[in-house]
Amino acid sequence: MVVMSDSNEEVNAEAKSEEEVVNEAEAQAEAPVEVKTVEVPLAPRCENPIIGRKVFFVNPPLYVENYLHLELKQHEYEVYIISDYKYTKNALRKFPDALCFIFIDDELSYDEWFNFIQSFQKHEKLKTIFVGLMSAIIPKPQHERFMMNLSLPGGFIMLTEFKGSALIEKIVGILELNGAKGRRKYLRLDCDENVKINGYFATKSQLLQVTISSISSVGFTCYFPRSYGDSLAKNVVVPSFSITLGRRSIVTPSVVYDVKFVDENRCFAIMLFLKQVGADDRKVIKNFIFEQLEKRFEDLIYSLPPDVEDYSNRGVKAMEAIENPEEAKTEGEGSEEKPAESSEEGEAKPEEKSEETPAEAAEEIEEAEEAESAEPAEEKPAE
Repeated sequence: MVVMSDSNEEVNAEAKSEEEVVNEAEAQAEAPVEVKTVEVPLAPRCENPIIGRKVFFVNPPLYVENYLHLELKQHEYEVYIISDYKYTKNALRKFPDALCFIFIDDELSYDEWFNFIQSFQKHEKLKTIFVGLMSAIIPKPQHERFMMNLSLPGGFIMLTEFKGSALIEKIVGILELNGAKGRRKYLRLDCDENVKINGYFATKSQLLQVTISSISSVGFTCYFPRSYGDSLAKNVVVPSFSITLGRRSIVTPSVVYDVKFVDENRCFAIMLFLKQVGADDRKVIKNFIFEQLEKRFEDLIYSLPPDVEDYSNRGVKAMEAIENPEEAKTEGEGSEEKPAESSEEGEAKPEEKSEETPAEAAEEIEEAEEAESAEPAEEKPAE
């Protein structure tokens, strides 16, 4: 092992959070790829986040799914495909600052897509979503209707005008302008009980193991016993650091960027991959990160009931009548009451409008989960 000399001024790591130190380390690891930004309106509703925003493509054509999706991954964006629009709101309720691009040429009519997107404004958790639309064949009058009547901070992208690298440049410009990466320049996977990664390196006398807590394409963080001593001191180079990612193992020359003492038994280290780590190994890391993130995402949104709301104009009016019964009653005053429709057996069909929809059920489940995980509030003394 080799100890690298300090070429820059010493950083006061104690005064910085772990997140800030890791971000700084990743920023120094490699210069971020320069991209040409595109002038689009910045959504004023949310400040750009520290960690970044999820990016969703809803109902995309194969061209977008197989090309754009993969390219954005290589640009280090956290991108997900939602093939069935019925699960879109499940995802957006969990990530209310996400960017969501919706392809509107099939599955629903243009009127239904219009009502679907407009319905976001009625929910506190959905009205902050950065919505963008994509189409290849929408007629001009419908295009103008969407542009004039909906809030579209993600823009309206015509796939006939933007193809190949021009489409990548357009989307990346929107993502950059709306802070999709946050302060992080590289996508990072935080390990949990379902994702356990071990790392190994050898000294002259023994094989040592560390527990990796997070990993990106430029480095990782790990915990290790204090008994390792100078084996993982700041600026020490580990020529062969072996990391097992699922069924793949890679060997990565790494340097210790910083070390912190966690307690009397453990230390925490920030490790950076050296330039010798090739593109193939970095690709293995990226693929593993996305594989795990996508699994978490699917488990999260598909465990809740799908949205079966009727977004036709008739369905929207019915829902408005349910949500605003007084207004509906006022509008109906003076009109003749129609007899209830009868079934073949001659019995009147029961009204179903008051029943809870699966979308509402999903929202109640989510609110219950949040309430269950929240710390109990202090009881107020009786007055």
